[in-house]
Amino acid sequence: MLTRNCARLKFAALLMFATPFADAAPTPGAEAIAPREKAPFTVPTDPAAKKVLVQQVKDYMALPPAQVQAHPAAADFPGVAPAGSPRVTRVITVHGPQKHGPDSALYAGRKDGWQSTGLYANAGEIVTVTPVGTLPAGVTLELQVGCHTDRLFNDKIDKWKRFPSIARSFTLTQQPTQVASAFGGSLFVSVKLSNGATGDGLKLDLRFANAVEAPFFVLGKTSLADWKKIRNAPAPWGELVGRGMILHFPAVQVRTMDDPTPLLLWWDSIVAAEDGLVGWPARAAQERVVPDRQISAGWMHSGYPFMCHLASASDITDLAKLRTNGDWGFFHELGHNHQSAEWTFANQTEVTVNFFSLYCMERIVGKPTGLGHGKTFEGDDLFKRLDKRLGAKPSTDPFDQLAPFVVLIRKYGWAPLKQTLVSYQTVPVARKTPEPQRQAEFVRRYSRNAKANLTGFFKQIGYTLPDELSAELKALPAFDYAAWRKAPTTSKPARP
Repeated sequence: MLTRNCARLKFAALLMFATPFADAAPTPGAEAIAPREKAPFTVPTDPAAKKVLVQQVKDYMALPPAQVQAHPAAADFPGVAPAGSPRVTRVITVHGPQKHGPDSALYAGRKDGWQSTGLYANAGEIVTVTPVGTLPAGVTLELQVGCHTDRLFNDKIDKWKRFPSIARSFTLTQQPTQVASAFGGSLFVSVKLSNGATGDGLKLDLRFANAVEAPFFVLGKTSLADWKKIRNAPAPWGELVGRGMILHFPAVQVRTMDDPTPLLLWWDSIVAAEDGLVGWPARAAQERVVPDRQISAGWMHSGYPFMCHLASASDITDLAKLRTNGDWGFFHELGHNHQSAEWTFANQTEVTVNFFSLYCMERIVGKPTGLGHGKTFEGDDLFKRLDKRLGAKPSTDPFDQLAPFVVLIRKYGWAPLKQTLVSYQTVPVARKTPEPQRQAEFVRRYSRNAKANLTGFFKQIGYTLPDELSAELKALPAFDYAAWRKAPTTSKPARP
């Protein structure tokens, strides 16, 4: 008990000095954690003090809706509706569960998709959600407040540029259910099943009361006349909903956008290209991209939704820039969502993901084959990377590892690689198959689709392949890397 009390005292002292508002008296508890982007909150380095801090944040974000008030930092991020903004009541129809992708997807395939409402819960305010009708047996509906689901408790994060946890979820009951968050946020519904329920044909109306309307456009449903009114809705965050992609953004970003259709069609083409490269079946749920002031890892990261920093938010809706330059980072994170352990081996997570970036850069943006990441594979740079990858001690740098695939794509085109990746949808590799066998199967399929024996080339880059595979493929002409290097081929860009 003495140790715990000491930790609390130490944490209280840390709050007094860590709060960015020097001219304000420190407030006890989570409300004192009020960072701004240029005045972040310094996380305690003492493990005991940090543990107390994290628990305090979790307790604060779990308060019953009746006890929730707007946090002092909510107006700074994610923002609040302007004073005097109307509150609305809307009936929203939700459907059966929408899985993000097939089970083979490494990162986000098995996650339940969010169903958007176009509504926003203002910070500290209660939104009441009521089922119109009876909830079916075996069906649970989760109500989520906020699209910024990253929590900043990672030990590598020593400063918080926003409150470390701002999204909340609640389970809907048959009776009116109150939801509230100290930070507010966009409202979503997730459908979960139990007790053998299938959710087939599920269609349920929910009434949301005391919500704020958000800029919200659904491709093929929202008319341009309606959009010109909805784009000025007062919520601080909005959504553009395509068939394959949903874009989140600060609302100010699209208040002057006359027609989101071309932008959404472009994004849908990116998702369709990545789905097609691996042969995914028709989608049940769209991908999502969410910009945040601070994320849990990296400049961007994959998942559902995939996250980027606010610095990249304007790029999400800059169609002219996207058409001309593409965006390697966006393509890369979507690629992670499509990766499979069946053909991604040790130290290759940041390698095979770039199949998708290369493919979109060529097929959608129109870059020459293998290019699109600055000058990474231009001219002599490609050969320098190949020399490192094919050396006596093969380099494991992600782009050095990607270079041999650039060679194969330039030599044989995309079709053999695409056919290989797609084949795993119909002829998967058994779970827990040892990596050498998975490598051999990948090379077997790739060789047959390229109509060339690639075993020697893949052995050079460190794949563990049995001699029997070379014998099995001996009728195919061996790929001659030395000959290719003397006269490398470069495919012309191919637009869809």
